[in-house]
Amino acid sequence: MESKRVRIQLLQTNKYNGIIISHDLCKELGIEAKNQIEVQLGQKRVWTPLFKAKKGTNEIWIPPGLSKDLVLPFGGQLHVKLEEDTLRIGPVVGILTTGISLANNQLISKRAPFFKSLLSGQRGEGLYYYLFTPSDVNWEDKTVRGIFLQEGPGGTMWRKALIPLPDVVYNRIPDRYSEKSPTVQGFKTRLERLTDAKMFNPTFFNKWSIHQQIQDHPFASQHIPETYVSPTVAKVQSMLQKHKMVYLKPVGGSLGLGILKLEYQPRIGYFVTYNNRKNIIQQKYSTLASLLQQHIPKSRLNSYLVQQGISLIKHNGRPLDFRVHAHKNHENQWVVAAIAAKIAGKGSVTTHVRTGGTVVLGEDLLKHVFQSEGPIMEKKLKETSVQLAQVIESRVGQNIGELGFDIGIDERGHIWMFEANSRPGRSIFKHSSLREADRKSVHLILDYSRYLANFN
Repeated sequence: MESKRVRIQLLQTNKYNGIIISHDLCKELGIEAKNQIEVQLGQKRVWTPLFKAKKGTNEIWIPPGLSKDLVLPFGGQLHVKLEEDTLRIGPVVGILTTGISLANNQLISKRAPFFKSLLSGQRGEGLYYYLFTPSDVNWEDKTVRGIFLQEGPGGTMWRKALIPLPDVVYNRIPDRYSEKSPTVQGFKTRLERLTDAKMFNPTFFNKWSIHQQIQDHPFASQHIPETYVSPTVAKVQSMLQKHKMVYLKPVGGSLGLGILKLEYQPRIGYFVTYNNRKNIIQQKYSTLASLLQQHIPKSRLNSYLVQQGISLIKHNGRPLDFRVHAHKNHENQWVVAAIAAKIAGKGSVTTHVRTGGTVVLGEDLLKHVFQSEGPIMEKKLKETSVQLAQVIESRVGQNIGELGFDIGIDERGHIWMFEANSRPGRSIFKHSSLREADRKSVHLILDYSRYLANFN
C-alpha cells in the first residue's frame, strides 16, 4: 500500500501504555480489528498495544514509554504504512559523512553550507533526515546520534538527537582516503550484515573500471573516447599518431588535478599543456619519451590512463564541456536535474572553475552555439545522459541515485562522456541561473530515498 502522511504527537504521560491511532486512520490502514501491533521506525521494531481514538483523522499519539523504545527524536509530520502486518513510521534517511561536529548549535565543517542545502530540502516532505558519521553509531541498540537541521524561532538551527539507524543511507563520504578508512569500511560491513538498510552511491568510481564495464555496451561504446590504462610510451605514441591530441589522466584523480594535454605536430614536435596551481604551462619536446620522463616518470605511468582527445565545440574561441547532473526519481527512473556548461579558462587544459573556467546555464549555451538547433541538442544531451546512467547502473550493480557526468560535444555534434562521478560536487549550483535546478536536485535525492525505503 502507499504511505500516508500523518501527524505524530508525543504525549507527556503514560496513561496509555501503547500507540494511539485515530479510528479513521486505523480503518484506512486495515488495522481496526487489531489490539496490538508491531511498530517500526528505521531499524527499530517494537510490539505495542493498539488503542483507537474517536477524535482526529490522520493523527497518532505516542506515550513516553513507547517513544523511548522506538527512539523517536521528536514529533511532527511523517508517513506511515502497513507492511507485512508491521506499521512503519518514516522514512528515516541518514546522510553518511566524516569530519563534522556540533558546537553551540553550529555545524563545524567546511562543507556546512552544502549540508545545510541538502537538509533544507526536507521542508514539507514528512521524514526524519539527518547527518551522521560512523563514530555516531551504537551498534548494540542500532541507534545514531544524528545531527538535524530544524526550524526555530530565530531561524534554522543544528541539534543532535538520538534516532534509530536509518531505512536509507545516502553516502557523502568526502574523499577516497576517508572511504578506505577502517572506520568507514567497518560501518559499511556492519550495516549490510546487521540491518536491512539500503545505501546508495556506496563507492567512488574509478575512471578506468567504469570504462571497462561499459566499453562493450552497444550504446555506451559510441559515446566514450578511446582509452587505455597503464599505457606504455609506445601506446601513448600510437594514440598521438592516430588522434594528434590525447589526455593523460590520473586513474583516481578528481577536480582536474594532474591532467596533461599532449599534442603532436609532425616535423615540429610534441607539446604538453598543464595547469600548475594558478598558471597554465605549455612546453615543447623533440621526443615523446623526453616529455614523459620530465612529467611522468616511467614507474608512475601505470597510475595513469591515456584518452583520445576530442575537438570540442567552442564559445568565444574557448573549448567547453558540460556537467550533467542526473538523478533517480521516486519511480526509480533517471531524470536530468541540471545541465551546466563549463567554459575553459584561457589556455587551460580543463574547464574546471579552479583553473579559470566559468559556468553558464547549459540550455543558454546550447542555443548560442547551435542556434535554432539548440533545443534539439539539449534533448539529445539529456537522452544520452539518461541512457548512459542506465547502462552504468546496470553494469556496476549498486544502488545509484545520483550521477554527475562530464560530457563533451565535438565539432560534428557527437556526444562524448569523459567521466561519470558517483559523488558529484555541487559547485555548478552556485551559479544564480541554476538555483531552481539546485532545488530540484535536492528534492530528487529525497524522492529516491523514499523509493528505496518503500515509502512512495
